[in-house]
Amino acid sequence: MSDFASLLSSFKQDASAVSAASKSPLAASVISQERRQQNKPSRKRPFATTTTSTAPHFPSMHSNNRKKSDFKLTWLGIGAQKAGTTWLHKLLRKCDDISLPHEQKEVHFWDWHHRKGFEWYIRQFGYHSQKASAVALHYGEITPCYVVLPETTIAEIHKCFPNLKIIFVARDLVDRAWSAMIMELRDQTMGLSAGDFADGVTGNTSNNSNANKRAKLSAAQQRRLEQQSSPSSQPDSYFRDRLRDATHDSRSNYAKHLINWYKYFPSSSILLIDYREIESNPRDVLLKVVMHIGVEEEKAKQFIASLNDDEVGQRINAATTSVSSASTGSSPTSSHQLLTKRPMLKKQLEKYLQPYAREFNDLLKIKGYDWRLDEYDP
Repeated sequence: MSDFASLLSSFKQDASAVSAASKSPLAASVISQERRQQNKPSRKRPFATTTTSTAPHFPSMHSNNRKKSDFKLTWLGIGAQKAGTTWLHKLLRKCDDISLPHEQKEVHFWDWHHRKGFEWYIRQFGYHSQKASAVALHYGEITPCYVVLPETTIAEIHKCFPNLKIIFVARDLVDRAWSAMIMELRDQTMGLSAGDFADGVTGNTSNNSNANKRAKLSAAQQRRLEQQSSPSSQPDSYFRDRLRDATHDSRSNYAKHLINWYKYFPSSSILLIDYREIESNPRDVLLKVVMHIGVEEEKAKQFIASLNDDEVGQRINAATTSVSSASTGSSPTSSHQLLTKRPMLKKQLEKYLQPYAREFNDLLKIKGYDWRLDEYDP
């Protein structure tokens, strides 16, 4: 077996071992205990359609029971996946008036880790160490899967934090789904099952191990690994089938899930952002978000002005299919460029997602927004 084949097999064995272990009750108990001892969020991500047997319930944190001195969640970024939320997270971390989780971007408390308790949640923000601070921080986090939370969970969030501010970034439905499917395909090359996501099943240890292994690859080996995870390695039927899967279908249906949030939170508490505006006017978007969170206008403007153009203009986690130019000598190809090379598939994706685009645009009109997503009319 070649060195490259051995490496690829090692990737898959790492993922399979952890996945199998997580299915064993005893192993799962041990893993869970170790994570609790570390007081760090698990890296496992749920499927978009995952339902829990017990919905979150924190009566002591309900607004009518909570003391004024208790932790107060100010805002949540709820999506969409592959729509600039990592860019937003990175820049919001630089604002002195806003506090985000210290360890990672996506905490997945409300959909996955609520059984760990609210004390665990607030520790992710370093709340206790900041408690004595005279600055009134705006605590919040961004987990794109939150948009598909069941209504019972949204109702509980509202009971705890009725004045919560919600942020949702809407990207073109075809571009978003295509980018997500490319990410998924790349992860499958590393041994994950379709529907799982990178660093979700494998966890911190395996993820770092894989990164170390990739770093040892020659340029030729890296190109070969990328070729195996390239969209060109799959027929159109693969992507059509994946889009119909509950994971991708649910996350494409913006209107259906946002309506559940509007049932509990007023329109003034929910900010819908056009992803295209991040590309054309990133500073305006950031100012809009920071002020929506609750930072005073003057402070918000000072914060935006303090950021340099490289920070604001940096694209993060953009889906590409070639490794870095340093190792290949070629420029990365964007997900949008890849799809334009498959016009028939693009038309099929547009046809499937067209009803969702129209429903979301109807919602935008009702809520008074003056922008719309492409409805892919001929």
